[in-house]
Amino acid sequence: MDVVFNPYDAQQLQDILRERVKIALNKNVIGDGVIEMCAGLAAQEHGDARCALDLLRVSTEKAELSGSEKVEQNHVKIAQHQIEADQMTPVIAKLPNQQKIVLAAILINEKNGLKNIQTGEVYSIYSQACRHLSTNALTQRRVSGLISSLDMLGLITARTISKGRYGRSKQINPSLPANIDAQNIITQSEPLLNGIFTHKYRYQSKL
Repeated sequence: MDVVFNPYDAQQLQDILRERVKIALNKNVIGDGVIEMCAGLAAQEHGDARCALDLLRVSTEKAELSGSEKVEQNHVKIAQHQIEADQMTPVIAKLPNQQKIVLAAILINEKNGLKNIQTGEVYSIYSQACRHLSTNALTQRRVSGLISSLDMLGLITARTISKGRYGRSKQINPSLPANIDAQNIITQSEPLLNGIFTHKYRYQSKL
């Protein structure tokens, strides 16, 4: 028989965190609203007690490193960014090379000042990058599928829009935390892609 464990709600997570604080930390070390913030953020995600405990643990480490006598809400925010980065870095590093090139094409377009990047603009940079790397380029349809996969992984947002008689396209934007250096992760994990971000590209002009 399968046993199903329902996600914890914010109040239940607060109770778990308070019990752990009593055991592991000195009295009055946790500032106002910290437990509620950790529980609320974890409840928004998966209601996983381990996530809430990890967030509190990393928040405590950040407070200690900063020399603070108390764990405050700003330490929770810093910890959340750190945990996001720790989770996202291996995801980017383990992407297949073609998907890394597609992600790089999106980042290069963004670096060029584009927002709501369209599929054709991504494909233009992607195909130029493939030529530069002496790699066979996939079709635009295949690249569109890779863009959808990057969206599912949470690395980008890709919203499908209608262009009337010109069909449908995607509006694409990176959704990486500010402390994630995706360019460095891509080139460090795959040395063959060195130079992809410094190559000079021809950009599509906006209509």
